[in-house]
Amino acid sequence: MRGFPGFRKGPTQLTPIPTEFFSEILPIVDDLDELKVILYAFWRLSQGEGDVRYVRLDDALADLRFLSGMQGDSPRAQEEAAADAFARAAQRGVLIEITVKRDGRKETWYFLNSPKGRAAVKRLRKGDFRGLIHDIDDVVVGLEKERPNIYILYEQNIGMVTPMLAEKLLQAERDYPEAWIRDAFSLAVERNKRNWSYIHTILRNWAQYGKDTPAQTGRSLATGDGGDADDADFGLLIHE
Repeated sequence: MRGFPGFRKGPTQLTPIPTEFFSEILPIVDDLDELKVILYAFWRLSQGEGDVRYVRLDDALADLRFLSGMQGDSPRAQEEAAADAFARAAQRGVLIEITVKRDGRKETWYFLNSPKGRAAVKRLRKGDFRGLIHDIDDVVVGLEKERPNIYILYEQNIGMVTPMLAEKLLQAERDYPEAWIRDAFSLAVERNKRNWSYIHTILRNWAQYGKDTPAQTGRSLATGDGGDADDADFGLLIHE
């Protein structure tokens, strides 16, 4: 095991890390390479210039000191481990991955899944490339389909997908038909009950009692998991 001699005396440059990293991300990340990538991204983004900050995968893979900490018994294996770890961090919802075209070739960029990062990605997908350090030809269309549909639904109707919530959403996408999930989101928005507990309760009751059974009209959705299940109008959500 390599040792660390300690932090230097005198002024030290600090890297800002959101509090959510410690409360929501650190407890659920189970891959060491992914954890290193997330920390590296925080540092790399803090070193950026301008309002639109991102990490180019090519730049990360050219950082030999960073790559030396990845698993693998060869430089090529370490590059693959790093690329996979970046993809995992995006799948978890910590980073946002987009593909751009520069000089006729594709590049992968990563933004922090923060309000500023999401706004920057939205502008890029609309063709607004102002504020970029690198000139690009275009953003590859259709990338959003690479992300789970339930993530997109949640972001469009409720808000940011936190790392802790991401696992629950993926499980729901495996457990319930896509049409049910869309309908449950629509009902929650219609009732102004924009939270996952409310939506998940709708899905569980449809699975238990049947989504299109007339007898479900008026059945209470309160099934014991708390959340907003005690609202007076909650029992009307299965059918109307």
